[in-house]
Amino acid sequence: MQSKDTKKPGILICPLDWGLGHAARCIPVIHQLTKAGARVVIGAGGAGLKLLRAEFPGLEFILMPGYNISYSRRFPLGIILLLQVPRILFHIIMEHRSIGHLVRKHDIRIVISDNRYGLWTKHAYCVFITHQVNIIPPPFLNFTESLLARFVRFILKRYREVWIPDAVGIYNLSGRLSHGKDLPPNVKFTGPLSRFELTEPSDEPMQNYDILAVISGPEPQRSAFEETLLRLLPDTNCKCLIVRGIPGHTKIQIVNTGIHITGHLPAAVLGAILKNNPLVISRSGYSTIMDLAFTGNKAVLVATPGQTEQEYLARRMDDLNLFACWDGKDDSFSDALKKSRQYSGIVPGSIPSECSETCKELLKTTGIPL
Repeated sequence: MQSKDTKKPGILICPLDWGLGHAARCIPVIHQLTKAGARVVIGAGGAGLKLLRAEFPGLEFILMPGYNISYSRRFPLGIILLLQVPRILFHIIMEHRSIGHLVRKHDIRIVISDNRYGLWTKHAYCVFITHQVNIIPPPFLNFTESLLARFVRFILKRYREVWIPDAVGIYNLSGRLSHGKDLPPNVKFTGPLSRFELTEPSDEPMQNYDILAVISGPEPQRSAFEETLLRLLPDTNCKCLIVRGIPGHTKIQIVNTGIHITGHLPAAVLGAILKNNPLVISRSGYSTIMDLAFTGNKAVLVATPGQTEQEYLARRMDDLNLFACWDGKDDSFSDALKKSRQYSGIVPGSIPSECSETCKELLKTTGIPL
């Protein structure tokens, strides 16, 4: 891994702070760029910052204020997000105003933004990573779908390149989120981006688990998901590991017979556990699906309530007989487990990653010193 070198122009990589998925899928991009000899600077905040610090302790970091999206257990997510639109737009405007200063201060030649809409500037070569070119609004806001599509395309045209972490064609992961409508000419499909792609699994002896439950997402939904799993998993009579999605706490502790728990695991350790083929239970975030496409594990996917993207992806994976979709209710849990074992999962390598080639082309196009 490259150490700090302020003499070379840098590449600034900034993931959105909405859960850990955006930060996690930046890991293979960072690996490829540092492997090529580029000076990489990471701009992040919150749990994503902790995750990337743990994976890349030798790199430079900039604290980037997050969008601070909040959830509620009492009100539908669609309404909560609608009420927060002014604040989200404010953050987009403020990060757009600040990016020029950051580029000059830290000698940045390339900016790679993962779903941070405001990080484009004429002073750097700007790249946008997203799998949501077509945003699915909540049912009561269906009339806004075309407006959202126009807004997203307006933003995408501000960037020199748009990277969609999926494949072109019928056999893809994101479905209508990235396919089915006209795309801007600056779009490139990179194939899936998985944090396990360039990470060598740990060679330390790992315990075998029947079920690996990976919790993610913002509060209070993260805690609600954890409470549900702690209530249901003991009844499975399986050996289970719960990863709580809280970076910084990596020790595996025993909760009770058959149930182990940890805050977070480095990609190398998590990859070693996944190699033993546990059934994965997780939110149906797109980054999780990309990881499963790389590892080949079978899975039960449960969407964050009201998050339309995850609801769509969970249903789609179930309809394709790849991963079981679970509604998160106690009385349907055992049926979801049974169904998941009948489904095929995704054959590793069936949707190849082109991350390496995409990063090489970026470095060649920009001529950044290595």
